[in-house]
Amino acid sequence: MEHLSVTRCWELLASIPVGRIGVLYDSAPEIYPVNYVVVDHTIAFRTDVGSKLSALDRSPAVCFQVDEIDPESSTGWSVLVKGRASVVTDPAELRYLDAQGLREWSLGHKAHWVRVVPAEVTGRRIWSRPGN
Repeated sequence: MEHLSVTRCWELLASIPVGRIGVLYDSAPEIYPVNYVVVDHTIAFRTDVGSKLSALDRSPAVCFQVDEIDPESSTGWSVLVKGRASVVTDPAELRYLDAQGLREWSLGHKAHWVRVVPAEVTGRRIWSRPGN
């Protein structure tokens, strides 16, 4: 196993269009897939009113994870971001995020931008053992 540099972690974060946001909802952890963009060493995604947004309002501490796994070669990597999420309300920042080219996979417009400001970014690469 290899520990990845923070620089490499950001490169990998920027290379994958879907990640998972972990939140606390009614005191229980929940994980949601989201399309996102990396913007100024933060993670930004859109969401609508619902359990994810409600959870972030109650408890802004989150984790965000992306990975890529190759089962055939038993290799892969994973990046974990721990930080705080907030709904973006500043009109200039909203215009800036709208211009970042987020490609949403789900149908329909999502009304709210959320930005995750990291407190910690870590990553690991897993290499196959010889003979596997």
